[in-house]
Amino acid sequence: MRGCGMRDAGWGVVHRGRWASTLLHMELNILLFASWAEALGASAVALSLPERATVADVLAAVRARVGDRVLPTPMVAVNHRYAPPSAVIRAGDEVAIIPPVAGG
Repeated sequence: MRGCGMRDAGWGVVHRGRWASTLLHMELNILLFASWAEALGASAVALSLPERATVADVLAAVRARVGDRVLPTPMVAVNHRYAPPSAVIRAGDEVAIIPPVAGG
């Protein structure tokens, strides 16, 4: 059943040829600002990601919702502190996507 998205005895699912746990996902509310908020038509989006997802995983999931639109590379804050792409996100964390600001 490789890649079919079917459950396997409650232990996980096969999705695109990879096993993913059905029990270890977290719901996150991602805050969006400026061009990212405009692209998605909202100031926040809800995501369901596997536990131990990273900032890079969050950005990939949000970018997937934008389609072909090119957005500036943002900074990401986790719990009010800038975080690198490798930072692990935990359930309950506040995550904000903050694009670069220009002006003068």
